[in-house]
Amino acid sequence: MNVQLGSFLARFATDIKEAWTNERRLNQEQGHIIHQKNKLMLVVFVTLLILDILTNLFIFPEIIPAILLTAGFGCALVAFFVLRPKLAKVGMYVTVCTSFIPFWVVAYLDKDIINFYFLSMPLIMSSLYNRILPILIASFLTCITLSFFYIDYSNIVFSNHLKVDVIYFILFSIFVTIFLLFSSRLTGSLLEKAEKKEKQTSLELVSTKEYLEAYFNNTTDSIGVYDLNGIILKVNASFEKMFHVNGKDILGTETSFLSFTSANSLRVFLSKLKKQKQLSFELLTATKEENHIDLNITLTPVKDSEGEIIAFVFLMKDITDKKRTEEALMQSEKLSVIGELAAGVAHEIRNPVTVLKGFVHLLSKESREKEFFTIMDKELERINQITNEFMALAKPQAIKIKRQNLKELIQEVCTFLESEAFIHQVIMEVVHFEEYIWLECEPNQIKQVLINLIKNGMEAMPDGGKITIHTQVVDGYVNLVIKDEGNGIPEEVINKVGQPFFTTKEQGTGLGLMVSMKIIENHGGQLTIQSEEKVGSTVEILLPHMKVGE
Repeated sequence: MNVQLGSFLARFATDIKEAWTNERRLNQEQGHIIHQKNKLMLVVFVTLLILDILTNLFIFPEIIPAILLTAGFGCALVAFFVLRPKLAKVGMYVTVCTSFIPFWVVAYLDKDIINFYFLSMPLIMSSLYNRILPILIASFLTCITLSFFYIDYSNIVFSNHLKVDVIYFILFSIFVTIFLLFSSRLTGSLLEKAEKKEKQTSLELVSTKEYLEAYFNNTTDSIGVYDLNGIILKVNASFEKMFHVNGKDILGTETSFLSFTSANSLRVFLSKLKKQKQLSFELLTATKEENHIDLNITLTPVKDSEGEIIAFVFLMKDITDKKRTEEALMQSEKLSVIGELAAGVAHEIRNPVTVLKGFVHLLSKESREKEFFTIMDKELERINQITNEFMALAKPQAIKIKRQNLKELIQEVCTFLESEAFIHQVIMEVVHFEEYIWLECEPNQIKQVLINLIKNGMEAMPDGGKITIHTQVVDGYVNLVIKDEGNGIPEEVINKVGQPFFTTKEQGTGLGLMVSMKIIENHGGQLTIQSEEKVGSTVEILLPHMKVGE
């Protein structure tokens, strides 16, 4: 028993010592709390003053001037410290002491048992601060006050009591003090734990917020937050960069260039998200500058405390490069199949071509019209070269590169296609900006490319027209442009041009342009196509230029 009591007293002494240390140490946050409680004490002072005046107005109006004077002085003194937050701690002690003055005046002027009991009121009021020293000060003053007024009241109020009864009132005050001390300690401990938990929670929230903000601001993925009507609420830097917009300019507006953020689309999403946590889909869309990009979109709802969807978060990844890689892989697989097919077809064509070349050679010896047999022999040789190119699709072969004037190749092709151009009522206009345009190339392959492109232009103009061919040397490259006035290629399929078996012609194979692109690529060049419906198509070829003397 003694051990338990000693342990309890030791813990109590430790708690008192810790509380006293905390009492002496005052940080900015505690000073702010004391200042707020000083404000509350001012409200209590004013309220008690009003109640005291109203009560004594009918019972003992003679003491109202004294109440106004003393209570008014107390209110003014508390207000002084309320207006000076830096003096909050001093104001706390002054307020506790000042709170006794109105009760002393009333108890002295109106000797009544109820006024004697009210002398303990400042002690109870001091517990508002929830600090040990104010309670101890108030307890000390209460004991002195009760002793003094007990003796002063003894002849009038406590005439039937023994003078020793004052000890009971003092003991009562001490018990109240102990209760308030324990209450203050318990409340302070609970508040301290609550504050620590609140701080920890705040730090976690701040940390989470900082993490989310860092992700939102620094992620390469585009993020856009929209309300249910399609109005944009917030975007990150990646959104601005991806769609070429300024975030400040589009906030509070609709992003009409993104079809999936329209009000109708969001209504559909809303109905689906009531059954699903999020939606994911891929979409080809346009930026504000009308550049097309492929997106992988994840749509997540934002809900309120009641679980109702109030906004949408779009997380968008640019998968344009990924799509192009997949398409290139698919095209590579197609080329592999085509290569095997082409090798078989080329092998079957090469045999009869060889026979035809032999008979042409024999017939040319017996005929006087050597010129026609020479043309036939050249074209058979070209067929043989084409079959070799088909073979190259399956197994790349070394090409015989030599120095060649591009003007001569173009002239030969135009002469060869002159009769076909006449039949299609097509005029071929050739413009050269240089006298000599030298290339390192395989002449027959370049001629094959020219023939494919010019014939494509003719077939695109069933009612006739003009094909313009012009060449120019720009920055070390030969720029060859072939332009027709045909029907053009629809915008939605322009990106598929050059893929195996894709063609816009009724009887096309989809191989000619693909082979042409491969030839130009093998020569270290680039072939691009631009087209507009009802206007025509333009093919631009860039090939390395060979300077004279190289």
